[in-house]
Amino acid sequence: MIVKFLKQRLRQHRLRQAGVGEEAASQPIVIGGWSLWPELVRRGSVVYSFGVGDSVVWDLEMIRRFGVRVHAFDPTPASIAWVQKQRLPREFVFHDVGIADFDGVMEFFPPRRSGNTHFSQERRSRFDRRPPVPGRVQRLSSIMRSLGHERIDVLKLDVEGAEFEAIPDLIASGIEVDQLLIEIHYQFRTRSFRMGLELIQQLKDYGMQCLYVSERGFEFSFVRRGLVDSTPVIERRARAA
Repeated sequence: MIVKFLKQRLRQHRLRQAGVGEEAASQPIVIGGWSLWPELVRRGSVVYSFGVGDSVVWDLEMIRRFGVRVHAFDPTPASIAWVQKQRLPREFVFHDVGIADFDGVMEFFPPRRSGNTHFSQERRSRFDRRPPVPGRVQRLSSIMRSLGHERIDVLKLDVEGAEFEAIPDLIASGIEVDQLLIEIHYQFRTRSFRMGLELIQQLKDYGMQCLYVSERGFEFSFVRRGLVDSTPVIERRARAA
């Protein structure tokens, strides 16, 4: 536990040193382990949730709290089978497809722990020789076109490394997203902290503000610039004085 705590503190320190994580005038709320700004969500908001695995806690709470329809996505056989066994409300719409920077089929490697449903395009260990499984993937722009959506109010991405290709493709496509909740897997063997920072900088350059970083240092909440007051605490105090 001490080692885990120290690793988290180190990640947080490195992120702060890199200028990641800004103060916001209004506080986010935590829903199913993810932080977002509720004033930007309304009935009728377009909500996408990528990476179901074996948990729909966030999705169901979004439906209950805001009355939205959640489009949930996961292409892996284990997750598809899990969803089929659940009793879910009609506002939860499942799609057996994943996100990528192309339309086609991708290989997904099994997780380290048996029974875990978090498959990834990344082979977690060079010594793991278990075969990958195929899964259908599409570009976000292709998915939105098929569903008839022109913009996204809330986009949640927990896609086990695929964010490193999907985010640049999202930006190149010019897709407008108000809130992005994302886990950046810069701890993977083939990724790095520097690559995580580069991805964050791409989002900032695209007009997104990082207004929340989790204690673990992997989950981030981005909001389109100008939608939430992000005046630094010192400046807000000076104005009040």
